[in-house]
Amino acid sequence: MTPEELERHSDLIHKAKILSGASEQYFKAARAIEIGESEEVRYRFIKSAKESIEDAFPEVFQVRQPAPKYVIKEEHDHKITKIIAIAALILGVLYSFVKFGPTGDLSKTWTADDIPKATAYPK
Repeated sequence: MTPEELERHSDLIHKAKILSGASEQYFKAARAIEIGESEEVRYRFIKSAKESIEDAFPEVFQVRQPAPKYVIKEEHDHKITKIIAIAALILGVLYSFVKFGPTGDLSKTWTADDIPKATAYPK
């Protein structure tokens, strides 16, 4: 036999011995059920058998995490900040119109002589 075949042969014999031990543990668990032993004793035999099987075939029980197809980058959402900034800008412009412009309290910029001119009926 080639070295690869010898290695494979020894690996298979090792797995067979492990599975034989696991089989014995399952038989012990079955006997424990027949005798009526506690659930803890049954569980111990079954757990030992499962661990033996996992040792024999680690590639089957190994959890593989799939690689993500694409990575989503989460960016900070500035939507609320933009809305607040736009609202503050609009309120600032309106306030400046009231405070310094042609709107708001007209008595500050109009005199008594301007009222008859503004309210006169057009000719």
